[in-house]
Amino acid sequence: MLDSLEQHASDRGVARPSVPEAWSLRAHGLGERATPRWAAGIAATAVIGYIGAAALLLGNATSLLPGAGFSRLVLAVFIGPLALALSAVVLLHRAGRLSAPAAMSSAAGAIPACGFAALTAASWWVGFEEADAGLGRSWFGSSTLLFLLLAWIAGTICLVAPVESVLGNRRSAPIRLVQSTVLAAPLALILGALTLMAPLFGALGAVVLLVIALRLSSANYPSAPRDTVRVAVRSSPPLAAATVARQGPAAARAAALVTITAGLGCALFALTGSTWAPMVRDATHAMNLGLAVGALAAIPATIAAGTVLIPRFGGVIRWSALLCSASLIVVAAAQFVGAGHPLQWPLVLAAATLMGFAVALPFGRLIPGGRALRMGVTGMLGFAGSIVGLSLVTMAAFIAPLAATALFAWSLRLRNGGAAATTMTT
Repeated sequence: MLDSLEQHASDRGVARPSVPEAWSLRAHGLGERATPRWAAGIAATAVIGYIGAAALLLGNATSLLPGAGFSRLVLAVFIGPLALALSAVVLLHRAGRLSAPAAMSSAAGAIPACGFAALTAASWWVGFEEADAGLGRSWFGSSTLLFLLLAWIAGTICLVAPVESVLGNRRSAPIRLVQSTVLAAPLALILGALTLMAPLFGALGAVVLLVIALRLSSANYPSAPRDTVRVAVRSSPPLAAATVARQGPAAARAAALVTITAGLGCALFALTGSTWAPMVRDATHAMNLGLAVGALAAIPATIAAGTVLIPRFGGVIRWSALLCSASLIVVAAAQFVGAGHPLQWPLVLAAATLMGFAVALPFGRLIPGGRALRMGVTGMLGFAGSIVGLSLVTMAAFIAPLAATALFAWSLRLRNGGAAATTMTT
């Protein structure tokens, strides 16, 4: 085939490919090399970038280390989103949703889009600092809208091909291009706003892409077959099964009632305790005491939920319940020390990290590969989940009664199912 192509080019007097042919060769060549392993590595880079930005922000390093603010901006608004976009493009190409030229154009458009978004954030930051210091506005500090417009244009160009792949091929190419551009423009604004105002949640999306890429990679490279050993499973006596079915939901209902009762009381005290409790100094003190005791009141329902979920998720749920309980104890200590104490914020961050790993552990079984890979990805998922854990631990006293109510309703359903199973066995 190559000899025929060379002879054809020689007959035409062509010594090198044209510009469209050269770019087509580059696009298809990169497309063939862009495997799910590429997507996994790029997604891991995005996760590390987002976690680093979150560590600089939550650790208050921007006011302690010179250049930490600029480093956080680069990690959160440029490296993290760019790696996230490139990983998504690779996965869409491997799934057949994007052709090689379309994937290459999307990847190329993501670079200036993220770059101008980072310049937008930096320009706004510089302009705010100059206005706060009472200095004159520099050209960079006053160019925020210009950088925003350029980022919007580049983001729209980047999203045209993915949006067109969703619309399908039912219409002619010019109509599809117009429709894709019209839909990509507002989508670029929405994604840009999320990138600039809520960059921490990008870590969760990057972890999802990392897990998907790893699973696709393991599907493409299956492990060697192993000898299987059949183990005879002994059936439990019906009476023992019925006893377990009765005792598990009963203990969960009791723990849920304790958490509901104590949690509602703590939430009420946190909101109104300063008006009727004589031992409370002010509303802030009442809020701290209510949140502290409310976090401790959530522990019974946490342990009961872990016990009920063991048959579904396995023994790892015990460690999740243990980490969640430890997180609640740490955040209770943070509330007991009171607002303004130098230990409160570090304790809250420690509690958020523990909560993030409590949420991440059950999903570790979805990660293929060896133990080292699973531990590494689960660690990334735990640190990324600490962003959500921060909201959970700070509002644990108010969330606990709602979660305990759901646990109580679920235990009632389990009881009814166990009763029906016992009746059928009898």
